[in-house]
Amino acid sequence: MGKNKETHKNKNVFKVATVRSIKLKAKAQKIINLKKIDPKGNKISNKDKTANMDRLLQELRKDVQVLNSKAKLEPIEKNTIKINTKSLISKVDDIAKEINSSSKQYSVVFTSGGVGPTHDDVTYEAVAKALQLKLEFHQELFDIYSQLIPGQQEVKRLAIVPSSCKIIKIGSTEIFPVISVKNVYVLPGSPKYFESAADEIICRLRGCTPLHYEHIDIKLDELAIVNILDDQSKRWNGKVKIGSYPQSEPQTFTRITLEGSEEVIAEAREEFLYYLPIQKIMSLKHGFGRFQMNAILEDSKNETHVKCALDILNECYNRYNSDEVFISFNGGKDCTVVLHLAAIIAKSRNISSLLCLYVTADSFPEVETFVESASQYYDLEIIRKQRPMRSALSALLEERCNLKTSLMGIRKGDPGSENLQPFAPTDSDWPQLIRVNPILHWSYSQVWTFLLKHNIPYCSLYDQGYTSIGSKSTTTRNPLLKDPNNPSSYLPAYTLLDKSAEREGRT
Repeated sequence: MGKNKETHKNKNVFKVATVRSIKLKAKAQKIINLKKIDPKGNKISNKDKTANMDRLLQELRKDVQVLNSKAKLEPIEKNTIKINTKSLISKVDDIAKEINSSSKQYSVVFTSGGVGPTHDDVTYEAVAKALQLKLEFHQELFDIYSQLIPGQQEVKRLAIVPSSCKIIKIGSTEIFPVISVKNVYVLPGSPKYFESAADEIICRLRGCTPLHYEHIDIKLDELAIVNILDDQSKRWNGKVKIGSYPQSEPQTFTRITLEGSEEVIAEAREEFLYYLPIQKIMSLKHGFGRFQMNAILEDSKNETHVKCALDILNECYNRYNSDEVFISFNGGKDCTVVLHLAAIIAKSRNISSLLCLYVTADSFPEVETFVESASQYYDLEIIRKQRPMRSALSALLEERCNLKTSLMGIRKGDPGSENLQPFAPTDSDWPQLIRVNPILHWSYSQVWTFLLKHNIPYCSLYDQGYTSIGSKSTTTRNPLLKDPNNPSSYLPAYTLLDKSAEREGRT
């Protein structure tokens, strides 16, 4: 199709210029024109527009993949898409001339590639020249790239862009920016990023809700989770597009990708995090949700000790406002159970955030790591104080004078638990609080059954032979968990047979 009058009559004509850098013996760019036409000249319905746009995207993806494989691109004409191939372009002036012509002739222009930090990445320069703009340093773009690629001063080159450009943040598996200048959209050349950007931008252009993307990284081989992937793919068929991709840098892991509407993606991610081995998930940010809540509420109908703990917590929040309650959280298994139960109550009552007091001194690095992960998983507000506990509590109450009660992970058998009740005031020589003990009567086995059954994240030290964790200088592995088949190794805490020996290893 040439530059004829029919082109200007059709409001749905797009020119998509994929300016793709190919490093063979020299750098080159390729311009491809995609025109959506109705062969009979009839008016195109909204339904047809959607179908045609989807086909257009498919052709774009083919184009970028072919160019990246260094193969010759043949003209593609399929259904109502017409693709005309132009000549290879290697000079800034030639690229600028083509973009200038395209931006006047068509409603939308896409460029692909040539936006890196090297001397021969010239698309920004060409776009600026085509539209008679200056190249300027863009602070917001620099800040975004500095977060994506920390510690690399070269990213400053990525922020030298045409003046008056707009930043578009693409919500793919990783957030990345592209820019637009007038009706020209400057996209990356990598198929992975080009596809995501084209999907979202075209979706916005036609007025629909952009697809949402999430990913879950897990430190397991793809084969180890294939059954979960199969089950979840069936569960979300037609609603969520699920992919899995082995990764090798900087370590071996599998990336699970989710694509769909934002609301449905959030639900699917919650379910994935409930069924995947939680200890292998690389990022737990915003992991706790209504699926986890509903699973335990359903379970509590048949588990008396779980229902009792939830009843105690509900009574606590009936007595006190949410801003009068905090959790004493040290990263141990018992207070982790209490934290998870409290998160269920908070979710059911639409409490936005839970406050935790974390008292530190001579802590294991693994505990510090877990506390940070828990903060992300439950969206916690954590206040850190140095030991001793009494002075830490005093300092907290001076800062937050509204606090009246603390949720504790104490169980019968712990030091000082002999005379405790579910609701108990502190001793007279301590800062005055009401201590709430929802799992006071839980056994060691019940704690571990709860954590494992509901795939709740816990401190990794419990998988290394520790059954009770205090300060680093007073805590060792439980000798009863030494692996009989490998004396240098220890079994996980949940395998302990003699429950009375839980505190072995504490001095």
